[in-house]
Amino acid sequence: MERSEACVISARFIVCLAFAVLVKGEENPWTLSKRCKRLPCDKVTFDATVHESCVLPFTQNMATTDYQLSCPWPTTRRHYVTLMMCLENLSNNTCCMDASHRHHILMEIHEVYFSLCLYMKDPGVPILLLLIVPCVIAPLIIPFLCQYFKISP
Repeated sequence: MERSEACVISARFIVCLAFAVLVKGEENPWTLSKRCKRLPCDKVTFDATVHESCVLPFTQNMATTDYQLSCPWPTTRRHYVTLMMCLENLSNNTCCMDASHRHHILMEIHEVYFSLCLYMKDPGVPILLLLIVPCVIAPLIIPFLCQYFKISP
């Protein structure tokens, strides 16, 4: 009993500390930095740097895969996450926080390297019926079964 109370108290304390750091901290990840509030987006620097520091390393990493023959997704997840983090850091440094800048780059990457990856499709109608019909029929049958098996006094 005492151990569980101590865990709850320490968990609440940690959450309060984390919240205090987020609210009071200078580098709050959900707000613009003071520098970006004063300066506009430096799109020229963003465009010049993105290919040099983000896309080029990703392209070099993807050259070792066979993305032309099959979808490389599960094996290239680490490189893709590195690319996303690079784009995020670069957008923070150049004050280009608008998501359209990053999305444009990512769409180009997807068209080149992930064009063979299929979209996830819904299952066919027979599979959907096998999943849905029992969920619909069971609530309708249960009252009749309860009435049928009811023990009369």
